[in-house]
Amino acid sequence: MKKRYNFNYSPKTKPFPHQVEAIEYITSKISVPLFDEQGLGKTKIVIEALCNNMEQGIIDGALIICKKHLIENWKDEIETHSHLKYIVLRGNANEKGLKFMGYSHFYIINYESVIGEVERLKMFLKIRKMAIVLDESHKIKNPNAKITRATLDLKDLATKRIIITGTPIANKPLDLWTQFYFLDNGNLLGDDYKKFEKTYSINLKGDNLPEQEARFNNLREIILSNSIRRLKKDVLELPEKIYIDKYVQIEGQQKKIYAQLKKELYIEITNIEGEKIIDESNVLLKKLLRLAQIASNPFLIDKAYNETPAKFPLLDTLIESILEQKEKVIVWSCFVDNIRILYKRYKKFGSLILYGDLPIEKRNEIVKQFRNNNEFMILIANPSAAREGLTLTSANNAIYLDRNFNLVDYLQSQDRIHRISQTKECKIYKLIAKSTIDEYIDEIIYKKHKLAEYVQGDIENIEKQEYLTKEEILNILGEQ
Repeated sequence: MKKRYNFNYSPKTKPFPHQVEAIEYITSKISVPLFDEQGLGKTKIVIEALCNNMEQGIIDGALIICKKHLIENWKDEIETHSHLKYIVLRGNANEKGLKFMGYSHFYIINYESVIGEVERLKMFLKIRKMAIVLDESHKIKNPNAKITRATLDLKDLATKRIIITGTPIANKPLDLWTQFYFLDNGNLLGDDYKKFEKTYSINLKGDNLPEQEARFNNLREIILSNSIRRLKKDVLELPEKIYIDKYVQIEGQQKKIYAQLKKELYIEITNIEGEKIIDESNVLLKKLLRLAQIASNPFLIDKAYNETPAKFPLLDTLIESILEQKEKVIVWSCFVDNIRILYKRYKKFGSLILYGDLPIEKRNEIVKQFRNNNEFMILIANPSAAREGLTLTSANNAIYLDRNFNLVDYLQSQDRIHRISQTKECKIYKLIAKSTIDEYIDEIIYKKHKLAEYVQGDIENIEKQEYLTKEEILNILGEQ
């Protein structure tokens, strides 16, 4: 093909050896799933491969679809790694219309905005040869979501399609279907989600385990043969990541409040007929997470609570020990009210907070302060709001005060500190209240992670999985 010489398509930065391999692979393919583990520089890889394709004349540019809070990250990465222009498709209808008419190489839009811009994006894709890149592609894991339907509506107009995520299996193997359907219209995993769901759903009672293992082994082979997946331990010389569990016993008011809610939930679930599955969207799961709130800090649901939560003195000790070593720490909590409480508790040490409702500009300022200013040694953050797109390697300690059932929240948040540019040993602490739902959440996340690792090809053996059945819920709500 005729090359274009009026733009500088060469990279500004030199790739690592593991990135060279992926850049060459993506440059040569029309549809690519890039599933490298978090922290291996997937954005750099994709930008350089796209620049290669632009220089070859295969594409005119790329439409980057990402989460809203990752737009700034893409802007920074394009500026850092390439000489080419970008346009962010945001603003009112007229402003976005003018931006569609402006010439650029990279057009960046967030997933939610795609819903209202589908028709204009279709027109745009018809007149230009564009790649579509889905960043954190597990965002479209639900085939019935509006975001998923809008995104899939664009796929056939793309000259090239790329999906990027370090966690393609966000919580269960079914998450893979829509991501691959975007890439190949069902060539690999079929064009019928219901059929895929029937084949790869978890057998909750564990019946016929050999047959279940055979099905997941088949899925594993498909994914391994048709994606790029490397682990940090295999391609980078990173410091070790150490996991440390710290246990506490709840007492006093906290124990009474926990026991009362546990009793109420036990009665409620006992009255449910059949083997009802409690999934991530179920109302009962949200009620179960109230137990996690009590195990973390009863004040979150009972404003009359006036004692010190069992985990707080332990958290105090850990933070003081870390600060004595002149190291920074991230404290993760799923509950925004907890984040605000801890901010005040540790303000004297230099604390910052990060959660979903913060404006983008404030968020960027906080991240910059934590990275560069040693007056701020503690970042208290919500995993769902800060698990992606951030390099926080100025810290080498992460403490989970509490967790929910979300595997992606846990995996991606811990890797904010364990990635390229980290030079210190990383410690991941989990604070677990004994004889509470904390222990069950820990078990569920572990089992979800093991199944995801197996299907992604990270480990060689599969384990029997247990999910949220009525029987299992009653077991954890029963007498301890």
